[in-house]
Amino acid sequence: MLFVRPFLRSGGSERDRRPNPARRFGHSFPQPSPCRPMKMSRRKMLSLGVPALAGAVLAPSVGQAAETAPTAAGVPTGAAWPARREKIERGWLALLGEFPREIPPLQPVVKEVARENGITRYHVSFQSEADDRVTAWLLVPDGVRSQRTPAIICLHSTTWGTAKDSTIGLAGIIPGDPPGKWRERYRNPDPGQAYGRDLAEHGFVTLSIDFLTDGERVQPGEKLMDTRPFYRRHPEWSMVGKNIWDIRRSVDFLQSLEFVDGSQIGCTGWSLGGHMTIFAAAFEPRIAAAVNIGGVLDWHRRTNAWARPDDHPNSPELERRFGFKPNSGPYIYIKKFRPYIADQSLPLPADFDGLMMMVAPRPMLILSTEWEFYSHKITPKCLAAAQVYANWRDSDGLPSVVAARKNRRGYDRTIAYYEYHNKVPAERIPGMLSEVGALDCFSWFSYPGGHGLPLAARGLSQSWFDRWLGRAPVA
Repeated sequence: MLFVRPFLRSGGSERDRRPNPARRFGHSFPQPSPCRPMKMSRRKMLSLGVPALAGAVLAPSVGQAAETAPTAAGVPTGAAWPARREKIERGWLALLGEFPREIPPLQPVVKEVARENGITRYHVSFQSEADDRVTAWLLVPDGVRSQRTPAIICLHSTTWGTAKDSTIGLAGIIPGDPPGKWRERYRNPDPGQAYGRDLAEHGFVTLSIDFLTDGERVQPGEKLMDTRPFYRRHPEWSMVGKNIWDIRRSVDFLQSLEFVDGSQIGCTGWSLGGHMTIFAAAFEPRIAAAVNIGGVLDWHRRTNAWARPDDHPNSPELERRFGFKPNSGPYIYIKKFRPYIADQSLPLPADFDGLMMMVAPRPMLILSTEWEFYSHKITPKCLAAAQVYANWRDSDGLPSVVAARKNRRGYDRTIAYYEYHNKVPAERIPGMLSEVGALDCFSWFSYPGGHGLPLAARGLSQSWFDRWLGRAPVA
């Protein structure tokens, strides 16, 4: 996802999508009368804004004077939840396309590349489809082979050729850039981009993969970030669906490693990677915990960001800002979204509050700048998803939050403490904890500054995985 522009918010009538007065980048927008709201078509709104990188919304969010209720708010929980969840899932699959029916053998190839700072780095590849392989860096901390260790899949941001290398601190966003070049290009002093390396140094096994069309996954004769060859092979699928599939195959690979605890696999990413983390957690139930860092969670986007035409040109604005041509090919994100751009009266079949609900009751943390919380309209969606987590009750056929708590490291200390101090029998504690539901499994945190991951947010991310994947003992 390369461009951002205020797009639309699904749900609500045309009357709900009123422009807010704003001034950005020297553009003035008309002031609506306090008594008579100014009308503006969705198509007109799509003409406003400026290009920016995915996740770093720089254009004004034009469209709503007042929030409408989230599209999936008030969903039933308990025994009624599976049917509602399936409906949300089918809405998303209508956009993303179905996943492959055939699952080829992994046929992994693993090669040791380096040992440094207490970590062994392996270059790995494994089969995703019959004609496609995922390439990745596997980082294994020293000492983990003596016990099965939680692992985290780390998804890279939008880059122009470095992909997984940027995630472990080997490069910036374009080949030849040192890691620190990111700060100069983006005028951001603390991007925190190398979370694949940081989490490995913290004690997790990490797998940092290349997305298709970036890194090593640009086939000979094809262009960087050009999705047209993919859509020739899969006209009914989407790049989002393909990325989800590759992450699911990454889970398969990690579960094949004898030193990885296959029941404790997390997923995280920044910008595009954070955005894809939510999709992956929604559609892959084996992801035990997720952290989305600055990933877009709303349809407020530049007109063509979700479904560009095949002849989409380079962006002069991005070329001016970053000093190179970022679009060597048209990146078509969700091809089936094109009709909703062409005919903006069509109701959207899915929205991001529902996507977050699909993750419940597994732990999920949303990290974003305060500006992204505003621009991406994150708060109402978080509140809607939190309803599902808060009201979660264990039921036949659903994941058990109480069982998950029992399996987390440190549960024995909870038992010991409340038995000793409060005379609460051990057998009563599971029932008491069931009244919490899963609300503490869902959280969000904002921070000031530009599109990045400062130290405080990195610490929260690591602590979230420590809590829910059980790497570190409870102090």
